[in-house]
This record gives sequence, structure tokens and C-alpha cells, in this order.
Amino acid sequence: MQTTNHKKNAVIGPGNTSTTTDFRVSRLTTGAERPRWSIAVFAHNEAKTIRAALQSIVVAAGDHAVSVYVLANGCTDATVDEVRACAAFLANLSLVEIRKADKANAWNTFIHGLISDEQACDIETCFFMDGDVTLTPDAMSRLASSLDETPDAEAAGGMPGSGRDMDAWRQRMVVNRMLAGNFYALRGRFVQQLRQSRIRMPVGLIGEDFLVSWLVANTAWRNTKHPHKSRSVFNASAEFSFRSLSFWRPADYRTYLHRKWRYTLRGIQHQMLIMLLTVEGVSSMPASIGELYLRGPLPSRFQWAGITQTTLHLLAMLRIRSFRRAAGLDN
Repeated sequence: MQTTNHKKNAVIGPGNTSTTTDFRVSRLTTGAERPRWSIAVFAHNEAKTIRAALQSIVVAAGDHAVSVYVLANGCTDATVDEVRACAAFLANLSLVEIRKADKANAWNTFIHGLISDEQACDIETCFFMDGDVTLTPDAMSRLASSLDETPDAEAAGGMPGSGRDMDAWRQRMVVNRMLAGNFYALRGRFVQQLRQSRIRMPVGLIGEDFLVSWLVANTAWRNTKHPHKSRSVFNASAEFSFRSLSFWRPADYRTYLHRKWRYTLRGIQHQMLIMLLTVEGVSSMPASIGELYLRGPLPSRFQWAGITQTTLHLLAMLRIRSFRRAAGLDN
């Protein structure tokens, strides 16, 4: 394999490897045609699930060719080896090894670092999925059809096909026009706008799907107006599934507590970020979550939501305020 260094876009040919200081791209397989679809698969230590995720893409895409980028960010297990083994059944597969373990950073890498301007113009639909989910047959085709049927839409969301909160989750998505980061699609022209406007997520942001949903719904950063409410559409037949936590698995209790903590931080981060962007505009987007903690308006430290959630919220706010004091800011 040939190795080259690039400062900006890591665009490579078949069988080659491209390396930057932040990530390394290996083109594992090619296809017979130039795909009009691309999919980013986010994987952090997903050795146990990534093969099933990639296998599901084959049936989810139907007869369409798709460029598959597995964004292996900060992996310390056998995820990379599993992805390489999947070259046996998946065409147009690229492995992207990113040093930093962070989904927002991986999203930035995909949008701004992996495709050239020429490639971006050719892409009709960009899909995004997590490496611990599987897609139902034709799920990608169904999301693309939803975009075709709704010319004003710029995003299409898949829906959960598992989970104890599945029905309520599906309802919330539609009512709030909120994409699920597990599986969604963006129209190619919208991705071009993100690239042209140099929109990057704060590194360390939890819940990139919230910011994507907000960017889709908000037109101010593009200086355009839109008379319709159908900027995001949802397809109930385009489902993603994942393993639910179980009371009978002791290891899941630790996972559950970790998720509760991250959900709490996520809510605070989103509130601070939207307050900041609403006042100062998208050009004020922080480069990192640390910068957001320093510049963003602070929510109240007391918000009653039950004993557990209220306690977590208070601890998170105390942590952020301590971070600000250490930086010399008054609270």
C-alpha cells in the first residue's frame, strides 16, 4: 500500500492508505461504479457489533451502490481488525482510524476531511449510523425515497425498532423534528452547505444529532427562508435496532449509570450551545466543549426532575462552574 500525507482532504485511490496527523484512511475495497450515496459508520470499540452493522448495510442499500466509511475513533479493541475482515463482502469500503475517541470530532472528519469538493457535488445522499445498530432491509432506500418524495426536506430520520421506550421515542422524534443519531440521512446539497459554511461541531459535544436537527430546522445561518415545516421527514419503515440493557446483566448497570450521566451533560451542553448560537449566530460556534463551558450562558444549577436526575444535574453544573472558576471566570 502507498502512504501519503495530506494537510486537508484525505482523498485516496483504490488500495491506498492516506495518513494525516489526526486520522488514517485505508481504502479496503472498490466497486464497479461511482456511488451517489455515502454512509458514515461511527465506531468506538464496537468489535462485537460492527460486523453485523456492516452486513446490514448490504441489505439496507438495496440495489444502490454506496461508499462506506467506518469512522473508528479512539478504538482500543479489535474493531479495526473486524472492519478489515468485512472487506470480503462489502464494496467501496474505507476504514478511517481517528486518534481521538469522540463522535463529534469524527462527524467533523467525515464532513470536512474525507471527501473532496468534487466528490461532495456528486453525492446525492449522505447517511449516518452508529456501529452498534443494525438496519432493516431497504432502510437506506426508504430514507432516500422519503427525501425524493419531499423536495423541501433536507434530512430523513430512521426510527428505533427496539428498546423499552421505542414507541414514545418514535413519537418524540416526529413531534420535535428530532433526528436519532443512530441512523439518519442528509441531502447532498445540505452537506455541501455545511462544508461551504465551514460548520464544525464542538469537539466533545454529546449528542451530535441534536445539533444536526437544529441546523436543519434553522435557516438563519444560510440566509434563506423556508415556508414549510417539512425540513425533516421520518420513515417508520426505515428502522434501526440495538441490544437493550437488561436487568439480568450485571455489567449493564454500570453502562446504565454512565448513560444517565452523559444524558445529563448532554442536556446542559445543548441548552448552553443553543442559547449561545441564538444570541451570537452560528459563526460563534465553539471549537470544543471546553470553550462552550467558558463562553456559553449557564443554565440554573437547580432543576427539579426527580431525585436522581436533579442530583446528576446539580453535580454536572458544579463541575462546569468549577471549570469556569479554574479558568478565572466568575460564576
